[in-house]
Amino acid sequence: MSVGLPVTKDELDQRSGDLARSFQNNFQDTATLQSYLDATDQATLEALGYTPDDVAALKTAISDLSQLGRIWAGAEALAAPKDFRTFVRRLWGVGSF
Repeated sequence: MSVGLPVTKDELDQRSGDLARSFQNNFQDTATLQSYLDATDQATLEALGYTPDDVAALKTAISDLSQLGRIWAGAEALAAPKDFRTFVRRLWGVGSF
């Protein structure tokens, strides 16, 4: 008898399905936020309490995630390797690595 939870087809199906749905939902949410940020000027975001550096980091991180979503969907090709975590890392907070 093994220690811990046994691996079953149902567990693999559930986890893989959940993961696939999460990717789809997160990329859609990222596109929605990207649209909002594209339409919002820096002064408006600074009025919410962001510094100019915060605005730049936020817009760049979400832009990177949006690009990753377009690549994932086959709508855009990546010409050279890119670490998409560079700016997104600043949004992670506790637990970032």
